[in-house]
Amino acid sequence: MLLLAFGCAEMPQAESASPLDDDVRAVISTKVSGANEASVSDLQVFVFDSEGNFEIKGSGNGQSIEMGCTKGRKTIWTLAGAPELHPSNEDELLNTVTRLEDNDLNSFVMSGSRSLEVGGTTDVELAVKRYVAKVSLGRIINSLSGVYASKELIIKDVYLLNVAANTTLGLSSPTQWYNKMGKENTPADHLIAQCDISASAAHGESCELGCVFYPYPNPTEGNANGGTWSERHTKLVVEASIGGVTCYYPVVLPVLQRNRTYTISDLTITMFGSYNPDIPIDKGTVEFSILVEDWETGQAPHSETI
Repeated sequence: MLLLAFGCAEMPQAESASPLDDDVRAVISTKVSGANEASVSDLQVFVFDSEGNFEIKGSGNGQSIEMGCTKGRKTIWTLAGAPELHPSNEDELLNTVTRLEDNDLNSFVMSGSRSLEVGGTTDVELAVKRYVAKVSLGRIINSLSGVYASKELIIKDVYLLNVAANTTLGLSSPTQWYNKMGKENTPADHLIAQCDISASAAHGESCELGCVFYPYPNPTEGNANGGTWSERHTKLVVEASIGGVTCYYPVVLPVLQRNRTYTISDLTITMFGSYNPDIPIDKGTVEFSILVEDWETGQAPHSETI
C-alpha cells in the first residue's frame, strides 16, 4: 500500500507542466515497503487534472516522495519498476507499452491509481499491483503405467508457451508473443523458462521442482493447439524423457490476469506425453489441479481440476 498525504509545502525533485502557485500547493507523501516479490523500486508518481492533462510528477527510490500540485479534482497514478516516463496526459500514460523483460525477479512493474478531490490535508491509501501473474509448479509424480510402468521419468525443461510479450499500462491486448507454439530464446527467459533441470523420478516416486514463472496477462478467451499461429492460451510445458525418447506435457492455463497466482502443486504423469509441446495430451495422461488466487490476499476466486 502507498500512503499519500496532502498538505501545503514547497517540494523538491518534481517536474510540472507549468509553475504552481504556492498558495494552492498540495503535498503528496508516498511511503512504500516490502521485500522480494513485494519490493517496490524506481517509484514514479503522476498527477493529472480533471481533464486528464499532466500536472506534475515526482520520482525517487526512497521510502517516501514528496511533491506539490494544485487543489481540485485529480487522478494520481503511481508506477514502480517501470522505465522513466514523461506523459503529457493520462491517455498517453495508459497507452504506454510495457514489455515483459522490463520486469526483474526482484523488481516487477507495478501500478495503482485513484481519483480524488485535493484540498487542504488529505490522507490517501493507494494500492499498487504487479502487471505479471505468477505460475508455479511444485511436484511431479511418476505414475507411468502399461509398457512404461518400469521406466524412469526424467524432467529436462519446464517453460511457458504462448506468452504475451507486452501489454500497455492500461492493460490492452498484447501485440507481440514469446514462445509461440514452441520454445525460443527470448529476452524474458529469466521469467518464463527453467531449462536443463535434469530431475528424475523412478516409478511410484516424485521429484520436487519448485518452478515459478512470471508471465504478462493473457486475455485470450478462445484456445488453439498447433497448426498456424493464432492468439491462444498460455501453456505450462513439462519437457521429459522416457526410455530415451523426448515427450511433452502441456498444461493449458486459464485466462491469465495480472497479480494473480496459478498454482499446480502436484502433476501426476500416467502415460507417455505428446510429441508437440503445443498439442495437449490425451485425457488421463496427466492429472493436476490449478488453484487460482489473488496474489496479495491469498483468496481463491476458483480452483480448476483437470
